[in-house]
Amino acid sequence: MSQDNPIDAAFEMQRRTLEQSQQALEQSIEFQKQLTEALAGGMESQTQAQQQSIDVTRNAMESYLETIEANVPGSEAGVEQIRDAMEEQFEAVEEAQTEAQEMAEGGLDEYEDLSEQYLDALGDQMDMLFDTHEDMQEQTLEFLDDTEAQLEELREQAESQAEEQIERIQEQAQELRDQVSDEN
Repeated sequence: MSQDNPIDAAFEMQRRTLEQSQQALEQSIEFQKQLTEALAGGMESQTQAQQQSIDVTRNAMESYLETIEANVPGSEAGVEQIRDAMEEQFEAVEEAQTEAQEMAEGGLDEYEDLSEQYLDALGDQMDMLFDTHEDMQEQTLEFLDDTEAQLEELREQAESQAEEQIERIQEQAQELRDQVSDEN
């Protein structure tokens, strides 16, 4: 069969559609990965901003407590208790912030790993699909070639049988003419 037949064109169109679908999925996942990376970058910036806010608040509170100590006689013991409690609270906030960031980063890393695994599996499935598609195309073309050959053989047999019948009919007609001529 010719390579420019409608069957080849249909299979080529299907193959291109599959390739475009695969590319669209890969681009979608790549976009999601970039979005995840941007979120991670944003989280890092947010963490830095929160730490700066904590530091500013801590410094302001420390300055306030130092002002009280300097201006209120006998306040040292009470200010020290406040300072200890304040320090515990700032440490708890920083610890919670660190844990939240680690959890978020772990989740983003896990998401990225899962995306990579998905892309790998998708690639393997698409490879199998393309192989199967190619096999199906070859089998279809072989079937069509075999069918054409069988039809050609049947046509030749039919022509041969028709020629034999025509020859027999001509022979019978000649025999009839000869018989009619002999009788006259």
